Amino acid sequence: MQKEMKTGIIYISKHGTTEKVARIIAGKLNSNETQLINLSKEKIKDIETFDRIIIGGSIHMATVHKKIKKTCESNKNILLTKTLGLFLCCMEKGEKSIEQFENAFSEDLRKHATSTALPGYEYNLDKMNFFERALVQKISGSKENISEIDYDAIFKFVNDLEKE
Repeated sequence: MQKEMKTGIIYISKHGTTEKVARIIAGKLNSNETQLINLSKEKIKDIETFDRIIIGGSIHMATVHKKIKKTCESNKNILLTKTLGLFLCCMEKGEKSIEQFENAFSEDLRKHATSTALPGYEYNLDKMNFFERALVQKISGSKENISEIDYDAIFKFVNDLEKE
């Protein structure tokens, strides 16, 4: 019988997409104890008590949120001893998305991770301020909400984690 894993999913979500992906991941995991930790609302307590840690962020203004970077840096020694999953929501595809992922997470964490994912993005225009909405509309060329979440990438991410 396989030991149940206590899982911490640590993320920050500005407009809800990263939280949506984190919740999908939590729902797909075979874990009797999964804790979602939104860094924009709470601090991490006792990170070392988790058997498996998943960290997720998104790209805004070409970079990942500083709280994700800081969490990874200040807990690196612990993260390197755990089953680790990393995901990044971003609108870029191909090489550019890989570059953003590499900039978001240090090389040693990326190499240690059991599973990584680039699960796509969403634009929730109604959750954005005027400046953000104008910028996104200019970049995307759309005045509508867009959902480009890659559910297959999320399922593969979870399956890779479950193999550990």
